Amino acid sequence: MPTIRRWRIAALSIAFVVVTLYYLTNQRNTWNYGYTSYVPRPPKPHVDDGRKHWSKLPERYPVTSFIPLPTGKAKSIPQIQATSPTEDAVQKTERIRRSQAVKESFTHSWNGYKEHAWLRDEVAPQSGKWKDTFGGWAATLVDSLDTLWIMGMKEDFALAVQACEEIDFTTTEETEINVFETTIRYMGGFLAAYDISGAKYPTLLAKAVEVGELLMSVFDTPNRMPISRWDWQK
Repeated sequence: MPTIRRWRIAALSIAFVVVTLYYLTNQRNTWNYGYTSYVPRPPKPHVDDGRKHWSKLPERYPVTSFIPLPTGKAKSIPQIQATSPTEDAVQKTERIRRSQAVKESFTHSWNGYKEHAWLRDEVAPQSGKWKDTFGGWAATLVDSLDTLWIMGMKEDFALAVQACEEIDFTTTEETEINVFETTIRYMGGFLAAYDISGAKYPTLLAKAVEVGELLMSVFDTPNRMPISRWDWQK
């Protein structure tokens, strides 16, 4: 993917996070989808594990003004999805066969991750060993949440959500945090899973806020442009 396109996606994702956090902070109910209001939970104390932990500091370059968001009634958006094609019995049978093959492939990969790399970023397909490539915050687990729900694997989804409680976004073995990957995999993963599951798992929103707090610090620059590779310890 071209670099400029990747940054457009990252910029849109982070912009959505910024606006969402702004409205949550100001307790405004402009977007009412029937979700329960978010109540911040107190931060967990850092355990004495001998590792360095990040904590949010006062902003050096605070935002002094905001561009007002549009007011009034929202306009209807035309449908952009294609309508479902008609199918005969043979085509339906083939579609179901293909969908089952996709689910079997995903289930195989998911079971391999659970067995060999639980709460790690990735599992190597040949050696079966785990490796951390995105901060060591269980990237595959978070990335797979919405897919688990779509596949109807609700028990595995609930198990994964519970495991998310153990992810500590205040520390990592990485010297630099990849802002783009952190945005799309963790922030995107938590928000997508929270939305598609009907906001029934407050943990997902709480973890999204944790990642949001981390990412907001990346914008604490004189011109508010984000740091692409963030030295979190510095």
